[in-house]
Amino acid sequence: MKKHKLILIGSSTGGPGHLEKILSQLSKGFSSTVIIAQHVDSIFLPSMIKHLNEICQLEILQADQHKEIKKSHIIFTHKNITNLHVDHHNGLHLQKSTYSSHYSPSIDSLFLSASKLHGEYDILACLLTGIGDDGAKGMLALKKYGAHCISESEKSSVVFGMPKAAFELGASSEVLPLDDIIKKIKSF
Repeated sequence: MKKHKLILIGSSTGGPGHLEKILSQLSKGFSSTVIIAQHVDSIFLPSMIKHLNEICQLEILQADQHKEIKKSHIIFTHKNITNLHVDHHNGLHLQKSTYSSHYSPSIDSLFLSASKLHGEYDILACLLTGIGDDGAKGMLALKKYGAHCISESEKSSVVFGMPKAAFELGASSEVLPLDDIIKKIKSF
């Protein structure tokens, strides 16, 4: 049986513009699930999602811990709703995380929870531009379980902090500029 494809994206400083570029290039026939942890105050997230829905072909939603995530959904995590889990009916859900982080939402929390799904989903993880090291530990866990992990290159990063931290930790399967990351996402 073919596994469902799950794309995880983490970003921070410079991320909204990069996400707009990625999401605007996904067509209606795109069938993978995309879950995004963008460091942003939750008060600004609804207007960001509204803007993206105006320019993208696929519907973009904010995470709701009670709603099942389906194919072709593009979901933004927020605050501490970053923990992925599969229910007893094999439905994929996001719920509150107890992972301690000063980043909001925590990319590490999202990536670490997804590493537990390694046998049930084909996973592509992308760590984009941003300050700090959020996502590096989680990406390493994903890579250990067979996920394909991409760090954005310094060439296209607004800030090469998070992708550099993942690369230095050995968590990256490859390091690519944004345009090549988009090609990988579209062909995944």
